[in-house]
Amino acid sequence: MNLRAIRTLLYLICYLISSTPTRIRLRKLAETDPRQSNDLAWQEIRKAVKKLMEINGSQIEVDGLENIPDQACLYVGNHTSYFDIVVLSATSPGSIGFVAKDSLEKIPGLAAWMRLIHCLFLDRSDLKKGLETIMTGVGYLKDGYTMCIYPEGTRSKTGQLGEFKGGALKMAQRAKAPVVPVAISGTRDIFENNAGLQIKPAKVHISFGQPFVITDLPPAQRKFASDYTKESIQNLLDKQQKKC
Repeated sequence: MNLRAIRTLLYLICYLISSTPTRIRLRKLAETDPRQSNDLAWQEIRKAVKKLMEINGSQIEVDGLENIPDQACLYVGNHTSYFDIVVLSATSPGSIGFVAKDSLEKIPGLAAWMRLIHCLFLDRSDLKKGLETIMTGVGYLKDGYTMCIYPEGTRSKTGQLGEFKGGALKMAQRAKAPVVPVAISGTRDIFENNAGLQIKPAKVHISFGQPFVITDLPPAQRKFASDYTKESIQNLLDKQQKKC
């Protein structure tokens, strides 16, 4: 473990402990004004993720911010690193509720912050619970909260796009919300590609693609909306690769 990794770990631990009073206050506020609580929590989280990127020394190149609609949408992205969420959170102009694996719900402090910004914890082993979680996400989108899902279901160890799980776009389809393809590259070089639990500076690229509403797609693309989204993400990744 190198110095950057130690500093990152210490920062996370100290932040989760020191932010407890703020978290408790925002949780109480959420009982009467969930929107304000969400926005204030996001401001805190935004500062924290930017600090994480400062600690690891990485540079972020951003494309397509103009494609993000002025309404709640569903970000659909590729997933290769723990730092994908950090980079997206640091660059998105508004708050995001992430659809995360249910094991994160067991992490003290972190799970509480995630709930404040309307994150969801998905149990993929239980179809009924999974559907209930997705329907909660539909409600969040309708209420004006932007969400994010990684259709591959897990981090790709090769950096290549994996198979998209069925139902990944159901939230957007049910809520009739725009889908925004998101492509991120370079995040594996921060941590996963390094031996011995090391964190190193990397050049990271994030692209926001053209938004679309599933019901507005031509019939052929609407029927295979997941494939259409995957192709959009792959095209963004290919453009990033040409810039390298």
